Amino acid sequence: MPYTPRLVTRFLTRGKNPETLLLVALIGVAAAIRWVGFSNETGDWVSFLRPWSIYIAENGYFGALADEFANYNMPYLYLLTALTWLDPHVPGTVLPLIKLSSVFFDAVTAFYAARIVGLRWPDRRVGLIAGVGVLLLPTVVLNGSWWGQCDTVYTAFTVAGVYYLLRERPWLAALLFGIGVSIKLQAFFLFPVLFVLLMAGRIIKLRHLLVIPAVFLGLLVPAWLAGRPFRDLLMIYAEQGGQYDALTLGAPSIYAFVNPQPQFLSLIRTGGLVFTVAAVLVLTYVVLIRRTVLDAKRIVLLAAAFSILAPFLLPGMHERYFMQADVFTLIAAFWVPVRLWFVPLLVQVASISSYIPYLFIARANPPMDKRILALMMFASLLVLVITLLRRDPAEPVVPRQAAPVTRVPEPRPADEPETLSLLVPKPVGNTIAG
Repeated sequence: MPYTPRLVTRFLTRGKNPETLLLVALIGVAAAIRWVGFSNETGDWVSFLRPWSIYIAENGYFGALADEFANYNMPYLYLLTALTWLDPHVPGTVLPLIKLSSVFFDAVTAFYAARIVGLRWPDRRVGLIAGVGVLLLPTVVLNGSWWGQCDTVYTAFTVAGVYYLLRERPWLAALLFGIGVSIKLQAFFLFPVLFVLLMAGRIIKLRHLLVIPAVFLGLLVPAWLAGRPFRDLLMIYAEQGGQYDALTLGAPSIYAFVNPQPQFLSLIRTGGLVFTVAAVLVLTYVVLIRRTVLDAKRIVLLAAAFSILAPFLLPGMHERYFMQADVFTLIAAFWVPVRLWFVPLLVQVASISSYIPYLFIARANPPMDKRILALMMFASLLVLVITLLRRDPAEPVVPRQAAPVTRVPEPRPADEPETLSLLVPKPVGNTIAG
């Protein structure tokens, strides 16, 4: 008879599940931590969000969208406009509403993270633990409820998009990716996953990808109807790219090791962009030539790897642009716990150490050397790529496509009619399984 603690027995005899009570308690802790940070005002609120909200209120709410008063893309400004309109009808300032909207998407991100992990483990409690783990990640807690940022907003859509890729629902996945990249360009860090699947002939086809620009353009229409020139709307992301000259804006990236003379900044930024594209293409090429089985596990590993690779190699990255990496490395650790259990720890330490200088010590030096934080990110990326390319012992080897072979017929007796028989073996199968 299995041992059952006395306290657990009491709960069970009273019709109460102790596991459910513990999960509710953890969710309560996650909510309480967020509530504490709701009144915190950061420099981003003072310099950006508050002036934007004031401008929206003073210029007729929807009518303000005709003007260029903010450097964010329009879907987030639609949300900010709605929250600003709601502000006079609720007590307090618009800041708690902004943070509450981010907290809502924290919950959406956790929900889909739990669903992805649930595809791996039949025990639904494992998925619930993963979802609560996402809610309790320090960067997820601080990003929205303390900082007032929206990185979990677009992350919620990319995590949901990956979930529907795993369920082989490409139309819905493309729709969600389109919404994510319309909210913020950083959602694009996950797009190489779509590229790999497209090149491998798995799940995604070109017609599915056409949904993404259609969604992006469609979400610009309300601002265009408000009076904003459509060309200006299309150039928002291009203008964002030239806003900062620094190689890194607090991100634990490869540029922690680079301190060039000012005259070389532009050259290194361009080189960094080209190198990132090359790295994505190289990883895609290696996955394809190794005949990697692109099953659900490999798709999760691809998402985790690319969510680190892009912000690690791209110049001009903020520390919070690793939000997708924070979430997907935790998901990947639940999929391959023996090999990857320490990866989300490394990523989280590097990320949260990068948050601390801005949020708590006014841009002073981080608690750890930035180069050490960058090495943590690189080590995490390296482990993910090795695990992605590693062939499991029980995994079948997918052979290459055999070329047709023509055999010359053996000499036949003189009284037998002359015929030519071409012996062509049947095709072995798809070069990419999954």
